[in-house]
Amino acid sequence: MFDLDDIQLEPWQIAGLDARVASVGQGPVALFVHGWPECWYSWRQQMLALANAGYRAIAPDMPGFGQTAGWPQVSDYHMDNTCAFLLDLIAQCGVESVLLIGHDWGAINVWGFTLRHPERVSRLVAMSVPLKPLAEQPPMQQLRALFKDQFFYQLYFQRPGVAEAEFDADPEGILRALFCSPDTPRAAPVLGKSIALGGGWIDRLGKPLEQPTWLSDEALAYYLDSYRHSGFAGGLHYYRNMDHNWSLNRPYAQTRIECPVLFLAGSEDYATQRASAEALLALMGERVPYLSIRVFPGVGHWLQAEARAQVNTALLEFIAG
Repeated sequence: MFDLDDIQLEPWQIAGLDARVASVGQGPVALFVHGWPECWYSWRQQMLALANAGYRAIAPDMPGFGQTAGWPQVSDYHMDNTCAFLLDLIAQCGVESVLLIGHDWGAINVWGFTLRHPERVSRLVAMSVPLKPLAEQPPMQQLRALFKDQFFYQLYFQRPGVAEAEFDADPEGILRALFCSPDTPRAAPVLGKSIALGGGWIDRLGKPLEQPTWLSDEALAYYLDSYRHSGFAGGLHYYRNMDHNWSLNRPYAQTRIECPVLFLAGSEDYATQRASAEALLALMGERVPYLSIRVFPGVGHWLQAEARAQVNTALLEFIAG
């Protein structure tokens, strides 16, 4: 049986970038794609579960995260470049197709990759972020119309240099504020919702009054070391290309995903707006005909840590099916 000490961290060259890739096990490839603000480490328990089920589990730090170099320009952090990175990684694994798994921004990226390169994906697992119909307007235009003078984090992220300055100055503050369960008690926010009040995001989140049981001191320390090395700018640049991605996704607006797909979410996940399995099926079912959905009661956004055993069981059942 593989354990955490068996996970190897290796330097790879992927699509012209110096990258760090975690790997464990032998067999068909299961490729894990992390979200923000995470790195390969968020998948460690799922990697072991699949390695012990006969897979070679691979998890890179994505470009701009951890110890993988970022692209030179903010405008480079778009779907086509992300897909090229994953395509080269798969080619270097020496396989035709993979079991592809993504969470948060990783889910966005694996949806986009599967639409573009269906022959490379044997099965797909997306977590927290569903495949949505392409909107008629670019997302930032929609969000500005919706929030007007009210603070919203994705709008705050749009101006290069601003959010990363706040988070780089207090990485522990932002990570502790984000890595919480839905019922984690918090102090009252220091700042209100109006943009006119100034300030950033940390003071609007409310300081958590306790650390969730699923977030160990060791895990928090690993993430802190990772972000002190990389800074937060690379991860934020993905948000700064959401309108660009909207344009790049237009040719795939009606494309169906024909491989088996598993979607996992927590019932309290803000990324799904706490949607039920029935609502998620109605949202995605037409374009994803072979779709299974699991919604874990009481679980929030960080489900592979919050509900590790449930997620691992769902993955193992999916590959067995």
